[in-house]
Amino acid sequence: MIKQYSDTPTNGTTSSRNRLALNRLGPQKGSTTPIEARKLPESRDQADDLSQSRLSARKLAEEKARARTVARAQAVAEKLSTATDQVASAITEATGAVEELEKTMHTIAAGADQASAAAEESRAAINQIEKASDGANGRAEESLRRVNDLQGLVRSTTTDLEALIKGVGEAADANIDSAKMIGELERQSEEIGKIVHAVTRIADQTNLLALNAAIEAARAGEHGKGFAVVADEVRNLAEISEKSARGIQEVVNEIQNQVKVVAGDTEAAGRKGREEVDKAKVITQALLAIATDFEEIQANCAEIQKNAAEALSGAKTYLKGAEEIAAAAEEATSACQEAQKSTQEQSKAYSEMSDAARSLAEMAELLKTSTNAQKSAEELAATAEELSTNAEELKASSQQIAIAIEQISKAAGAQAKAAEASNTLGAQMRHAAKGMSDRAESSVERALATQKLLATNKVNVDALIVNVGKSAVAAVDSARNILELEERTRRIDKIVDAIVMVTVQTKMLAVNGNVEAARAGEYGRGFSVVAGDIRSLANESSENADRIKDLVKNVQTQITKVAGDIELAGSRGRAEVERAKVSTANLDRIATESNIVVTAIREIARASVEAAAGLEQAGKASQQIAAAAEETGRASTEAAGASEQGLKAAQEIAQAIEDIASQADELQNG
Repeated sequence: MIKQYSDTPTNGTTSSRNRLALNRLGPQKGSTTPIEARKLPESRDQADDLSQSRLSARKLAEEKARARTVARAQAVAEKLSTATDQVASAITEATGAVEELEKTMHTIAAGADQASAAAEESRAAINQIEKASDGANGRAEESLRRVNDLQGLVRSTTTDLEALIKGVGEAADANIDSAKMIGELERQSEEIGKIVHAVTRIADQTNLLALNAAIEAARAGEHGKGFAVVADEVRNLAEISEKSARGIQEVVNEIQNQVKVVAGDTEAAGRKGREEVDKAKVITQALLAIATDFEEIQANCAEIQKNAAEALSGAKTYLKGAEEIAAAAEEATSACQEAQKSTQEQSKAYSEMSDAARSLAEMAELLKTSTNAQKSAEELAATAEELSTNAEELKASSQQIAIAIEQISKAAGAQAKAAEASNTLGAQMRHAAKGMSDRAESSVERALATQKLLATNKVNVDALIVNVGKSAVAAVDSARNILELEERTRRIDKIVDAIVMVTVQTKMLAVNGNVEAARAGEYGRGFSVVAGDIRSLANESSENADRIKDLVKNVQTQITKVAGDIELAGSRGRAEVERAKVSTANLDRIATESNIVVTAIREIARASVEAAAGLEQAGKASQQIAAAAEETGRASTEAAGASEQGLKAAQEIAQAIEDIASQADELQNG
């Protein structure tokens, strides 16, 4: 506490200044000077006069000295009064500066709290962004891996289905070729039918000849009995031959009917296969479209992963900036608290100094009329000394405040710089988040379209496989039907063998007829002609039988080849069906994997929305931080001015107090 003015004598020892002032007042009462000790009075009267004169002179000198002291005291008092007024004015000015500084510190503290809260909000938002970006990055990476696998799977499935379609086409072509070959069987069977007609005609002619021979034998009477027997045998053989021909014709008719059926089935299978090939073009085109869609999704996933990685990296950098802002805000808050504490102490000190200054003013006024200047000067000096100490403390406190304000200013600058960097980074991250969102939405749309296409394609592939399977079964049935034709051709062989045997027997009978004609002499001339005709017909019948055999062999060869081709086509069809099962499984896997990709990309889209929301929140926080930093910077500039003003006032106070102390010393020293 600054010591107040009091009329009570000051306790303690007298200072050097006080002793010096007392010495200047002259010798004290009852003391003897050296001059007087050396002089001897001439007489008592003279001594008394001299003593009286000296006493008067001494009194006069004392009065003059007292007058001079009073005058000096009054002059010093006037100076002290002026100095104390200056001190009071400086204290008032300094108090105003401190009050202004306190207000500014409150503003700075509020800004620091706002920046700290905004930094914490920004940090929470960035943590959200980092989490969303990390999740999006992981999902994009996984989706990209799956899409890469899907691309390979789509390519291999396309290759397999193209092979299937090619196989179906080749089988269809084979069936069409087989149908043509079966048509050739029909033509060959018609040739056999024509020959059979010739055999039948020969049999009829032979039968007529046998009838003529019987007539000639009847005319010859006894001479024609042997020839009658021959004629009868020839007629029997002719009937057998005719019956055999009818049998062959029946078999040929069966073959022709079955050939038509088999040819129709085979040709229908070929046309159906061709239709399936044409339909399958839709499947391959769809697979190519799916592959193109996956290429786009693949590119989008790669770009999404890139954007997510950029967002993740940016979030880490952003978080670092937010931590720097938080650290700067904490530093500013700490410095502000120190400054506020110092300003509060200054305010209290200036209040006490103001009271002490009023006491100084009162002392200075009392000093003008004081009869004990020495005492007043001592009290004045003591009060001034305490004020001087307080002034020095205020100067030190002002310097501390200036240091704190400089720290606040630096922290505000760091906040502003970090906020600006965060805003720039935030713009880049928003661009990345938007790109991630746009590509995710595009990928979802593309993937959904791909799923629909996959579902349609799966139905088409299943239908293709079913139809190919049916064609394979039909091919087996056709091959079996064709092999049944071979059985019928073997029946023709047997019948032809019988015709050949009849022909041989007929030839032998013709020889016998010639023998009988020779025996009959004149009666056998007709027999000889008939026997020759029978032999000619038998030879012709033999030739026809050989032709039938050749045709049957050709038919059998053709049947074997056609049956083999059709069976091979059926086997290939069954094999393609088995291979196609892998393709259908792949299509199912593609559909399943694409569902997973769609789900992941939707999650990426959701994460990008969360990141965008976090970025918006972080952006607002950065704007608040920037505004708070700007306000803190402006306030710190004002605070620096107020602090400088307070320091200047403290220096002026210290100087004024020093002047007061000097005046008090002068007053004490007389």
